[in-house]
Amino acid sequence: MKVPDLAAIGLIAALAVAQAPAQTVRVGTFHKASIVVAFYRSPLWAESLKAKMAEMAVAKAANDTKKVQELDAWGNAHQETAHQQLAGEAPITNILEALAPGLPEIAKKARVAMIVADLPYADSSVETVDVTDMLLDWLKADERTRTIVRGLQ
Repeated sequence: MKVPDLAAIGLIAALAVAQAPAQTVRVGTFHKASIVVAFYRSPLWAESLKAKMAEMAVAKAANDTKKVQELDAWGNAHQETAHQQLAGEAPITNILEALAPGLPEIAKKARVAMIVADLPYADSSVETVDVTDMLLDWLKADERTRTIVRGLQ
């Protein structure tokens, strides 16, 4: 019996690998403007605002003008950031950080390997899955928010 040539075996294996179809990677994507709107209309953001409003009330009651100015500046800065995020002119880092606890569960439910805010290019081995609705669910978007979102899409 003839012993197979190792070079021939390597060549056959390389050809088999080259001819094997690329494995598809599922990537979750979302409509960024929709998530910006849903985040700032969410109970999650409302809790943050509620805490800041409570701080403002305490600062006003104590005549702490420095703290009142700081909180007012915080509010103005966040409002400006929200407008810029909605226009696509600012990153949504704070929103992604707030969503972070829910992303593993959403990724598992959608059967995706990752969730990205932007995917400007993907080759044919990538299958995109829109997870916008799942993110809206996680943010507890009400019907009014969903109506606004549908208008954006």
